[in-house]
Amino acid sequence: ARKSFLTFEPLGVIGSIMPWNFPYWQALRFAAPCLMAGNVIVMKPSRVTMQSGIEIEKAFTESGIPDGIFQTLVGSVESANHLIDSDVNAVTFTGSTDAGAKVGQRAAMNLKKCVLELGGSDPFIVLDDAIIEKAAEGAVKGRFINCGQSCVASKRFFVGKNIAKDFIELFIKKTSQLKVGDPTLIETDIGPLSSKGGLETISGIVEDAKEKGAEILLGGSEIDGNGYFYQPTILTNVKPNMRIAKEETFGPVAPITVVENESEAVRLANNTEFGLGASIWTKDLAKAEKMSRRIESGIVSVNNVVISDPRIPFGGIKHSGFGRELSRYGILEFVNIKSVRFYDNLSHHHYVE
Repeated sequence: ARKSFLTFEPLGVIGSIMPWNFPYWQALRFAAPCLMAGNVIVMKPSRVTMQSGIEIEKAFTESGIPDGIFQTLVGSVESANHLIDSDVNAVTFTGSTDAGAKVGQRAAMNLKKCVLELGGSDPFIVLDDAIIEKAAEGAVKGRFINCGQSCVASKRFFVGKNIAKDFIELFIKKTSQLKVGDPTLIETDIGPLSSKGGLETISGIVEDAKEKGAEILLGGSEIDGNGYFYQPTILTNVKPNMRIAKEETFGPVAPITVVENESEAVRLANNTEFGLGASIWTKDLAKAEKMSRRIESGIVSVNNVVISDPRIPFGGIKHSGFGRELSRYGILEFVNIKSVRFYDNLSHHHYVE
């Protein structure tokens, strides 16, 4: 070809189905790259946080953006199905793995591109040479943010045997200082779980662990009174047959496993259906880089908890979904990458030029 170039053209209308746990941030995390690419959006917020979606649409309108660029759809699960089946050009979903599988199946039946940002069971690996104070502080932040109701919260803790005692003692001390209470008060560290069902699930996971031999080091039960509160909980003696070792724990519960070495830590970290994020705590950055390449996840943080950063792609593998949000790669998810080529003569042989 005499001349070739690529164009990046918006797909059109993107249907977005968003969750309740970070209703503003997660909606905007998807919306910003999508709009930058030239698409328009119809977003269905969770029925638990419908008002957040309504307020986002109001903010777009008040900022002077033309009508129809960002629209909010309020409704039930059935309305999400109608959205996927409508004439939207692509779909993005953030939520549970089970619901995401249904969204992906429905989108595929309509031959529509989709991005799925699903559950996680992120490993938090503390190696023997880690700075214990820093790691323990990170463990508290990583596990108990938003009462543990985050897809990238640290959910499984693997600690080197030589520092396990000191780390666990400090983790317990820092966790016991957290204030549980009214989430509208600035001094509160941990609020309630989002629903009665969420509380029952977390309570059931901990009770299952107790029955199968787990040792409760802190917490381990519901808090009486109004609201769906659960004590910040730390436990050890985790076994593979426990629910807490297999399921996503969407609540303030930290299971700790003491490991012999980094190889065992990586093996256990990868022994899950999820693959969203992971964190590694060590002074040896060369070792951390090698380990990061062995971890089966979309994101690895070294000496920090996993966070969303607009400059870096966000997403997972395995049952944590596919596709990416944020950064250049998030923008490219919802564009048509079109190849345009100019020729002087007809190609008689169809092989690479």
